[in-house]
Amino acid sequence: MSQRFYAPDLKVDQFSYILDPFESKHLVRVLRKKEGDRIELGNGLGDLFEAIIIDANSKRCELAVQVHSRESLPPFRLHLALALLKSNDRFAWCLEKATELGVASITPLLSDHCEKNKFNQERAERTLQSAFKQSLNAFIPELHPLQSVSDYLMAHDEETVLMGHCYEEPQKKDLFFTARNYNDYHIMIGPEGDFSRNEVLLAKQQKAEFFSLGEQRLRTETAAIVAINRILCAQLSE
Repeated sequence: MSQRFYAPDLKVDQFSYILDPFESKHLVRVLRKKEGDRIELGNGLGDLFEAIIIDANSKRCELAVQVHSRESLPPFRLHLALALLKSNDRFAWCLEKATELGVASITPLLSDHCEKNKFNQERAERTLQSAFKQSLNAFIPELHPLQSVSDYLMAHDEETVLMGHCYEEPQKKDLFFTARNYNDYHIMIGPEGDFSRNEVLLAKQQKAEFFSLGEQRLRTETAAIVAINRILCAQLSE
């Protein structure tokens, strides 16, 4: 099946399900599905379901759940901590592509050099849900609330955090060579003005590792996607 719908609270032992108003409207009004049509559901936790429409109501479409399958977790998990951007559209684009590439979680960061300090959690959730359905992934990233750089570092002080920045750092290596020894990757990408020197110093004190993405000057959202791709390529090369 090529069309998937998001059913976050669907359990494996359920035989019926009612889509929320947003999904119901899209299914019935936009796609013009009707009773008897088959669709696929995903709860974002690895469970996939085949279902038949039994009541094509555009506000509460009722489904009969018939088949369940389960996809296993990937052998490694990638967590992206991304600083807020000036452009909401560019930030949303990055969330979308990170979802398509299979990241496990996303944390929006409030950095010293961020030019905005507000984050629309609901809009971001919708972006992730749309990308989850479009990409046909079995897992949707967990979206954490907005955190400061210091709070994020403190919360992961017992894990290996990989921070990308543009300052000179004698031990900074390309992420492709840095990211070969972990099962969990916590990647920090700074805003348009980069992380502040104080934030980099704090990361060093918290034993974070620093990485490079080459000589090119990359936008924040580009750097995030390149970093994810570096890790995916490093994993494939092992």
